[in-house]
Amino acid sequence: MYKYTKRELQNLDTIEQSWDGAELKIDDGDTRVWLVPVSNRGYDGDYQVETKGPTGRWDIENFYFEY
Repeated sequence: MYKYTKRELQNLDTIEQSWDGAELKIDDGDTRVWLVPVSNRGYDGDYQVETKGPTGRWDIENFYFEY
């Protein structure tokens, strides 16, 4: 399971920004971590983790920060 704090993700450089404002913070080729903008957090969580499966398809999980 992936767990990040808000501060950890905010302190990382943004690699890319998506059309909806999410900021790509980690990309190692098989895993990508996106910091979700406040306006989308009700739908997408605080951050999303994409993992590439064996077929090359990306699976997305939504996570919330623990306060």
